[in-house]
Amino acid sequence: MIDTMLENLSDGFDASNMTHGDVPSFVLCMVVSMAFGILLYLLYTFYFRDNEPQDSSLARSLVLLTPALTATFWIIQSSVILSLGLLGSLSFVRYRTPVKRSEDVCFIVIALAVAVSCSTMNFIIAAVLLTMLFGFTLVRNLWGMSSRGKDRLAIVTFNSKKDIAIGELRGHFARLGISAEFVSSRTYDGITSFVFNAPKMSKEKHDAISETLAQIDREASFNIFYPNDRLGA
Repeated sequence: MIDTMLENLSDGFDASNMTHGDVPSFVLCMVVSMAFGILLYLLYTFYFRDNEPQDSSLARSLVLLTPALTATFWIIQSSVILSLGLLGSLSFVRYRTPVKRSEDVCFIVIALAVAVSCSTMNFIIAAVLLTMLFGFTLVRNLWGMSSRGKDRLAIVTFNSKKDIAIGELRGHFARLGISAEFVSSRTYDGITSFVFNAPKMSKEKHDAISETLAQIDREASFNIFYPNDRLGA
């Protein structure tokens, strides 16, 4: 029975697909896919330039991932049995480092699409895809630059040992033109922590809050956090 299975495997894989005539095509696919991988790396760094911290490991892996996937797809094209075997072998892989951001997952999917296009010699599809994404990223970055300095939502935390009323803090915010929304407060070991939502935060208001909170209590600690974006980014 084992002999029959091995014979079926050998019959399913046509070694003639990797003859000397196909070597130039394979080399071309690898070179082009490597070039597309470098473009993906540049796209990644360009996309996250002014937004969030970049995952440099993922960015570098795109250069390696794209030609590796291209070689894999090139090989399994010649055999359904090999493609099924690939699925079986991948089921044993355990990824210890999860990809947390949805945008990072998108870049991996883009690398998959580019690799499939290269392995099937449809380079124009990969080129059009990357051109569209570069165009989108350019528009996105220009839009972000034009909106730089616009208002952002900030979360202000203030920790003090003094007995300060919530209304007093609201009054300081109001004098700065900030309609701060009280979220919560708690006292632990003699330190009271206040949390406010401060919408429509600009850089000028950010600096004014820092100076005002420092004047209320020189020994207090405070933090101004922007959950959705960096101030002015």
